[in-house]
Amino acid sequence: MIEEASMREKAWLDVSITRCPWCGRYFADASWYVVELESDIECGDCHKTFNTKKQLTDRVMLEFRIDEKGKTRETKLTKLTKHI
Repeated sequence: MIEEASMREKAWLDVSITRCPWCGRYFADASWYVVELESDIECGDCHKTFNTKKQLTDRVMLEFRIDEKGKTRETKLTKLTKHI
């Protein structure tokens, strides 16, 4: 029962890290956007467009600890998902 209550106080986000192939700037986006949609984005530094899935460098899971009012108390890297 205690573990069930503590699970309600957490939320998770699967995050993908990509790198612009032109200038090297890193980006963090939700993995569904990078991996499933295979989205193209414009780099904020060099303004060239690249495909996020093709430039994926890492994928991690973030855990958010939530208080009784639904506000984030703490965020941490909980586990690594599939490494590239």
